Amino acid sequence: MFGWLKGKRDTSPSYEEAKEIAKSDDIAARRDLAALTDLEPELLYFFATDKDPKVRQAVAENKAAPVQAKVVLCKDEDKAVRAKLASRIAELTPALDQDASSRASQMVIEVLEGLATDRLSEIRAILTEEIKHMDSIPKHTVSKLARDMDATVSSPMLQFSPLLEDKELIEIVSDSIQDDALTAIAKRKGLGEHVAHAVAETESGQAVQALLENNSAQLSDNTLTFISEKAVDHQNWHGPLVNRDELPEQAVKNIAEYVTTSLVNQMISKHNLPNDVVMDLRRTVFNRMNKVRSRYTEHFSNSRVLLAEENDEMRRRLENSLTELGFIDIRSVGDGETALRVFEAERTPVKLMICSDNLSDMEGQEILEEVRELDETLPFMLLSQKNDEASIMEAKRYGVNEYVLMPYSERDLIKRIENIYRKIAR
Repeated sequence: MFGWLKGKRDTSPSYEEAKEIAKSDDIAARRDLAALTDLEPELLYFFATDKDPKVRQAVAENKAAPVQAKVVLCKDEDKAVRAKLASRIAELTPALDQDASSRASQMVIEVLEGLATDRLSEIRAILTEEIKHMDSIPKHTVSKLARDMDATVSSPMLQFSPLLEDKELIEIVSDSIQDDALTAIAKRKGLGEHVAHAVAETESGQAVQALLENNSAQLSDNTLTFISEKAVDHQNWHGPLVNRDELPEQAVKNIAEYVTTSLVNQMISKHNLPNDVVMDLRRTVFNRMNKVRSRYTEHFSNSRVLLAEENDEMRRRLENSLTELGFIDIRSVGDGETALRVFEAERTPVKLMICSDNLSDMEGQEILEEVRELDETLPFMLLSQKNDEASIMEAKRYGVNEYVLMPYSERDLIKRIENIYRKIAR
């Protein structure tokens, strides 16, 4: 005993020695004794009412402490003691039985209830973080925490608890809860269709964005169409909405009325849309922008363009530029072989071919030679980073109609395209 009181903790004291240490004024000795997992349960229970909070914290952290001690500690006046207890609640939950009929289960429930109704949200939040994935917690405790007015408490339970059913989630949504709590529901894995629609109907900017970004959420066509009608005033919804794996046709049409040209072309690229729908979308974008940038716009709108560019980002940028010029029928590919295959299948409608000279599978000259075997007059525009006169003259010699230096400027692109259409319009 005297060794313990002098700071020597290399061996555990006997039961009689431990009782004497428990009565001593040495706080450090009592704290270290309360931390021992092989200490007799009655002594740990005794330490649960120790006058020093550090000793009581040690009991709260001790996985061997009897449940009776934890019942006492859940009402402790010191918040640090209750916080320690809440953080170790998982050590108690295995004692819960299915019908909660045993005395041990009832005491664990008493601890849970005590922490779940703690006056400090900080304590309740620690508890929810610890039990959010558990399926053995009493449902009324889960419901209480899920409906907590503090979102730091309710959100973990709303997002993760397997005990919250769709009916209850819809009720919680209808209670006009905070955006953070709504967002937690929107992030639930495998969120049900009816709950998802309830979240969408709140029109919460934050929650609906999270809903759209949740790829596991079950969003019906009706829900997606509803969101697409409301998204005009929520720019943060635009990208996630476009990137949904599936979109009903009406939603696609709605989206084209307000998102950027880039997002419309991204939507076209992601979704396997019929060509007539694609053309309508690009026409919608052009008309909405109301920027007639060329006197040949009518010609552009009636021309199919075949674009071959390997770099995804540059290909998207070119698509956007062409759309804003008035082209609505754009075939876009990333390699020469595909470009030739598309051209051979659709050469009658194609009115302009724009091709990069940095395709990994074929050079621009090689592609043009193949094209010329099928069509001797098709306008061919080459995109190149080569800025020397020799390269430009060589391209002209093998039949390139217009040469665009990359990275291109909008002004130069328009100029080169107009040069081609000026000849076509004669």
